[in-house]
Amino acid sequence: MKKAHNLGAGRGAIYATFQRGLRVLEDLSVLGIGDFKGSKEMEPALTTIHFPAEEIGSLAGREMCGLIAQSEGVKATGQLVRRKCQISLAERATCLPARDLRPSDP
Repeated sequence: MKKAHNLGAGRGAIYATFQRGLRVLEDLSVLGIGDFKGSKEMEPALTTIHFPAEEIGSLAGREMCGLIAQSEGVKATGQLVRRKCQISLAERATCLPARDLRPSDP
């Protein structure tokens, strides 16, 4: 059996949809986060948000090393550090654009 590679939530959402007699796309969309291996091999292929995990880890490591180097003998401030990374949408078979569900004017 192939390893699921963190597809549990996406796969579980799709399975629960089918169990309740609903249909992906016709009744709802499913969006995963992470674009893990196997996302595009699922049936239906899981639409995901891709984020650069390697870049995020590298940024975090550099920040930590900088804080350690600065804080020799200095108490940590507990201040939150924010950095921006580019994310993208891997469009596949489980999402359609949102539709307007407001009632139309008579």
